[in-house]
Amino acid sequence: MTVLFFLGISHQRVQAQTNIYKLHSLFIYNFIKHIQWNDYGDAFTVGVFGSQSALNEIKKNLSGKKISGKDIRVINVVGIGDANASQVVYFPKSNKNKILNMYESADKQNTLFVSEDDLTQFGIQISFYIEKSKLGFKVSKKNIEASGLKVSSSLLSLAKVID
Repeated sequence: MTVLFFLGISHQRVQAQTNIYKLHSLFIYNFIKHIQWNDYGDAFTVGVFGSQSALNEIKKNLSGKKISGKDIRVINVVGIGDANASQVVYFPKSNKNKILNMYESADKQNTLFVSEDDLTQFGIQISFYIEKSKLGFKVSKKNIEASGLKVSSSLLSLAKVID
């Protein structure tokens, strides 16, 4: 009986995490539509760092979508080259030090960094948060502009802008 109880909790946690990644992927798609990039080549690349389940869910939700007529492709970020080849890098909950090391090493120009944990004070441009059971996001306009990107006022109107 106890084993079944723990299996039920484990399954619920996996399901909840999958659902949050689904929501994050939908938010990321809308972020992409409301941020202006310099040229990004033949495809728009979203990199996911540190979580296979996040990678799978984001791939599932962004596959077949296009931005300005270009395909969105989702890649697994395993090294700095993958991060530098991405227009968006998503950091699901993970080891904070690994995330910050990857971020510090990455080329920040023309790249949007999005984190599940609040890491805006470290330079990340957008971080998710949950308040009163609702998913929201914080935007550091200063961090976005420092990377050479332009954010629409309509996206800012939906965010908690921190600077």
